[in-house]
Amino acid sequence: MKKIAFIISLCFSLFLLGCGCDGEDPSVVLTNNGTGKADIQIKTSGGNTENINNIMPGTSSERRTFKSGDIEFTINIQGVADPVVYVLSASTCYDYTVTIKSDNTVTASGEERS
Repeated sequence: MKKIAFIISLCFSLFLLGCGCDGEDPSVVLTNNGTGKADIQIKTSGGNTENINNIMPGTSSERRTFKSGDIEFTINIQGVADPVVYVLSASTCYDYTVTIKSDNTVTASGEERS
């Protein structure tokens, strides 16, 4: 009887925890290690845009979700003449990080949600 109660309890706990990501929208966070305040515009293949503004050096933005597909990140850094454009194909269930490095170059990486 104790085994049955344990199994039921375990199954219920796993149900409450869920089984990971199920087609959820991707997300992005901007980490600014650059020399000036930064803004990022997220343009989706459907034409929608999301903006994250005023990310000060040494800080990161809040995570923002967007629709999957071909994405164009446009990053403007205060004191840098030209915006940096970064294009990627964003998948559901992925969390992306766009990082402005100390020399104001930009990298992006993605990690699948578990």
